Amino acid sequence: MKDVSILFLSIFLESLPFLLLGSLLSAIIETFISDETMEKLIPKNAFLGSIVGVFLGFFIPACDCAVIPVAKRLVKKKVPINVAVSFMLASPIINPVVLLSTYYAFYNNNPNIFWGRFILGIVLSLLIGLIMGIWFQGEEVTKEHTECHCHHSSKNKFLQIMHHTLNDLFEVVKYLMFGAFIASVIQVYLPRSLFTLFQNNTILSVFVLMVFAYLVSLCSTSDSFVGRTLLSSFSRTSVLAYLLLGPMIDIKNTIVLFGNYKKSFVITLLVCIFISVFLSTLLIGGIL
Repeated sequence: MKDVSILFLSIFLESLPFLLLGSLLSAIIETFISDETMEKLIPKNAFLGSIVGVFLGFFIPACDCAVIPVAKRLVKKKVPINVAVSFMLASPIINPVVLLSTYYAFYNNNPNIFWGRFILGIVLSLLIGLIMGIWFQGEEVTKEHTECHCHHSSKNKFLQIMHHTLNDLFEVVKYLMFGAFIASVIQVYLPRSLFTLFQNNTILSVFVLMVFAYLVSLCSTSDSFVGRTLLSSFSRTSVLAYLLLGPMIDIKNTIVLFGNYKKSFVITLLVCIFISVFLSTLLIGGIL
């Protein structure tokens, strides 16, 4: 259990600063941007709206857990579901911090993997966002939590931000802790040899590395360097699948999602991500 404890602390402490950042951004949105203003800022056209979501994801350096409270706040502000989902999926893949780590890990020897992650990250975020927007159009997808009863006077903006930040942080952190624990147990006790059994079969190796990415729950700022080591045993196509799926969904942020969104929404999102990543990486496998 010592190894589990060390891994748990590593995963949890690595995610916590980004989660705090996400909660802070969520609080700033709640405090300073009204529902009416948010509705005016987002284009009515679904495709253009999702592009705005991806654009926001580029400028917010958040990990897969940290974007969840921000995306939830956007939904609460009446932002269309497709915009929130596109933002939630794009940010952990295409924000500058992740792009830089991917560049250093792959660009010199495997530039196609760098460009594949960047371009497919955008395309899949747009596609999945649009699918989720159509599927859940007009539905309430978030779980109800205790509403804020703070006083919204202009003199107390700082206190409001602190109040909302702590509320959002405490709502999410308990699920993060549980998810980090599950991920650490899996990393310690799941034999890695299982994943090498299928490395010579393209289709199975793509699926295996997607499952691997889901289970180990690495932060998207560090998974590039793990992905580079996998190239010695797996194809570039399967490594690309690993680099795409992990930031979008893993066992850690799945638990966080279940704590904040309705079950049907989370399950549909999971299925969309897995199918989209699997088919798209196989489709461009010949190019790589």
